Amino acid sequence: MQFLEYPYVIITVLVLIFIVMGLIGLYFTLKSVKTAKGTAEKSFCGTGKIETDFEKAGTLRQNRCLVYISISLDSMKRLYSESKAMRIYEQVRKILLNHFCHSIGGEISLYGQENFVALNSLEPESMEQRIDSCFREISEIFSKQGAVNVARVSFGYHCTSSTEVSFKTALARAKQACSMAEDKDILYQRWDNSNGKEFERKLKIENNIQNEIDNNRFFLEYQPIIDAKTSKIVGAEVLSRLNSPTEGILTPKHFLSAVNNVGLSGKFDYYIFEKNCKWISNDKENRFKYVYTINFSRSTLCHPDFADNIIEIAEKYGVDYSCIAIEILEDKNLGEEEKNDMIRNLKRLKKKGILILLDDFGKGYTSFGDLADFDISIVKIDKAITQGALTETGFLILKNIIKTAHDLGFKTLCEGIETEAHRKIVAESGCDLLQGYYFYRPMPVTQLETLF
Repeated sequence: MQFLEYPYVIITVLVLIFIVMGLIGLYFTLKSVKTAKGTAEKSFCGTGKIETDFEKAGTLRQNRCLVYISISLDSMKRLYSESKAMRIYEQVRKILLNHFCHSIGGEISLYGQENFVALNSLEPESMEQRIDSCFREISEIFSKQGAVNVARVSFGYHCTSSTEVSFKTALARAKQACSMAEDKDILYQRWDNSNGKEFERKLKIENNIQNEIDNNRFFLEYQPIIDAKTSKIVGAEVLSRLNSPTEGILTPKHFLSAVNNVGLSGKFDYYIFEKNCKWISNDKENRFKYVYTINFSRSTLCHPDFADNIIEIAEKYGVDYSCIAIEILEDKNLGEEEKNDMIRNLKRLKKKGILILLDDFGKGYTSFGDLADFDISIVKIDKAITQGALTETGFLILKNIIKTAHDLGFKTLCEGIETEAHRKIVAESGCDLLQGYYFYRPMPVTQLETLF
């Protein structure tokens, strides 16, 4: 009874009981979370286990399919936040774990910070179906999170039953195949002897590209641009070609990725621009009558000194600004600071009288947002949209893109016109400028001069 005479003692005891019970509850909660997390993490094995199982299956002549999965969230980290990028990454991890481990009895391992290596026994056709199914699920995540065209996933795989292929060789081949998929802008690539040789050729070009620029082995070709109303030539797109002493004549699809991979995109862009300015300056009276469009990567366009460098080169050769047009390539997404630098550069050049083209509209990173962000002169519509306009839906898409561009005060240029049907449908859509094999293929300067 005396105990009850001191209520503060009772209160103190009750508080201590509640604290102890809370701590016990917290302990079991953390333990269950840790256990669940550990279970999920255990589903990802180490690369060493995959190597051991790969070699073991090889001695038994069992089919092995090694998959290299490349995840790139860099653009998303720049555009949004690292925390959002990591939330997406965790969801992608779960999807990969389900598709390449749980559902087929395979194994998957984290490789580096963000990439993965998976091992299973699927045949190539089944492997590709698995990749397609996996990517559809990943695409839904990207779509919900607003990461379409921002986050990127690529797959490369190598299938073999030969004991002669070691794990390191198979992994190198899967990585090569993944790199080829990225270069070709496709989802996946299988390694075989033919594309293995193609990859070796790519590396050879990369190793020599600096020397090719320094030794001036690039030359220019031009593809004329036609006025839709008059059917007359009003200009030409400048196209680079490489005269390699070992590989012969190469087009950009064979060397441009090499230029970018070794960090020479800026040097290369200025180099090609200067070659064109020098050519124009050799016959100003005739060549000043036309406009010459030149591709520039976005990484070059957002360099703080870009506008200064273009002006300096143009003035060095006494080239009239009105015959220069800069094409904004759709090769990468930009962070906010990079975009602001690019906007400043383009505005300054446009004030000088230089035309600004938005290249490949409707493909890759180009979007209606670019029409609002950049002070452009001409919207260059991607050939897939031009050629797709032969259908009723495709025609409506093309016509509405052109109408939107015109409403905003921009001219339009349709590329990829290869047939009379393409020409007719584009003319009907109201496009201003035309380009494609139907009119002219890329040609050497001597042939262009004859046309002029």
